[in-house]
Amino acid sequence: MINTKMTNPFFDFIMPKATHLGSITVIAAICVIFLILTRKNIFNLGKYYGLSKLLVLSVLLMFIVTSVIKLAFSMPRPYMVLDGVNILTETVDPNSFPSGHTATATSFMTVIVIKAKEYFKRYKLVICLAVLYVILVGFSRIYTGMHFPTDVLTGAIIGIVCGIVATKILKV
Repeated sequence: MINTKMTNPFFDFIMPKATHLGSITVIAAICVIFLILTRKNIFNLGKYYGLSKLLVLSVLLMFIVTSVIKLAFSMPRPYMVLDGVNILTETVDPNSFPSGHTATATSFMTVIVIKAKEYFKRYKLVICLAVLYVILVGFSRIYTGMHFPTDVLTGAIIGIVCGIVATKILKV
């Protein structure tokens, strides 16, 4: 329904771009750059070094978990099993379950939400933006024809768990 009934030119333009905001490549690059900037205290960002380590750990845990689950379940993407799916982006991975993009975005933002009050003056705004970002990425994965809703929901749960586990492992 989301992929075929909600289609419109605005979403057709925005959602393929929004979906990439949750890609492991984009988030991993952000994590590495943030880790370097905070470790070296570039731009006076040293106070965020602990946060950057948590983000890296959370995304690493998420990547391991989703990779194992994708291989174990090998579930096909919607466009592979349903007729009339609007495909608005490309993928090299034929496995749909769980949504790695959603898990990536959620693991990253779970750490941000947990640590928001500690690191950000306007933490309520940061939390709202984090939640909106995760919803956007998850919705975009369904809209672009790459995932079923259950893939996205499972990816979000994995991301939340990995974010929480990372904050329990590293006490920063």
